[in-house]
Amino acid sequence: MGFITRYGSFWGMIPQTSGRVIWVAPADSYTVEGRTYSASDNNDGLSPERAVRTIDYSIGLTSANVGDVIVLLPGSHTQSSGTVTVDVAGITITGIPQSAMALGVRGNSGSKRNATRLANTATAGIIFTVTAADVELAWLDFSPAAAGGRGISASGAADRLYVHDCTFQFAAAVSVTTYGIIHDVGDGSPQEDVLIRNCTFVNGAGTTGANGQGVAAAGTAYNWTIEFCSFEHKGTGAWAAAILSSNASSAGLFVRDCDFMTSSNGTSVITSCINTTAQTIDGSTQVLRCYAPGVELVTGTASLDIILAESYTQSAAGGALATAGG
Repeated sequence: MGFITRYGSFWGMIPQTSGRVIWVAPADSYTVEGRTYSASDNNDGLSPERAVRTIDYSIGLTSANVGDVIVLLPGSHTQSSGTVTVDVAGITITGIPQSAMALGVRGNSGSKRNATRLANTATAGIIFTVTAADVELAWLDFSPAAAGGRGISASGAADRLYVHDCTFQFAAAVSVTTYGIIHDVGDGSPQEDVLIRNCTFVNGAGTTGANGQGVAAAGTAYNWTIEFCSFEHKGTGAWAAAILSSNASSAGLFVRDCDFMTSSNGTSVITSCINTTAQTIDGSTQVLRCYAPGVELVTGTASLDIILAESYTQSAAGGALATAGG
């Protein structure tokens, strides 16, 4: 195994850290640098040639707030039941950032950019349930299951969650309770200072638009930032909303430099790209430099609840300045 960093390999692309790096394989047998190895939760995971087999086991090997990094090797990491609970604070879970050199400030153009894919095939399966603070998730392709699946479900304890350079693909079988990222109202406690950056959310081809949101703050959310993300509706009919903040006490939702897109079949529409109807605090949502194809870029209880700047909806004349919708 060659441990000297060289151009083109992953050795220089894993986050710099003072903690340990733990490797997870997508299958019992896997290949690294042309050699085949056997993955097992009896391995220590401290080298790509000694990868552990399951993400859940790898989390148990980490220590809180010391910079430990879990690297998910390329391939499909699939769960058939339960969820992976990310309950150790201050850890990073990342795929191999293969497209990092090719990308600038904007996020991934699609799931093919990320070679590490995550799925949960159980009904209403949740891929990651984050219950600890300061967790970072990066360079992963999430495929939430149909009928209530979720890519990431975050509790109120998951303050300062950082999700970046990830892709989220919704299944063709639709469900209004299928989400990309959600802080659930059932948690009962607020979640603060979340950053979602450089991510792509795709409401998949063949859907009729009845999936849930790419990002949903159903519980109380303070100071969420969603920036440099793309929300694409490839299905027919309407996608009700791409981003939802639905708790009256939420404040500090900041959405900037995001694109909302539909397929070119002429029947796709995002009814409201950003829906904050339930929020009641003046200026609680700020939307800057966003572009939308939909009926409305934003929908709120009152126009004073949303501050808009340099945001446009499309038109044949080249675009129209967006104003808050009631």
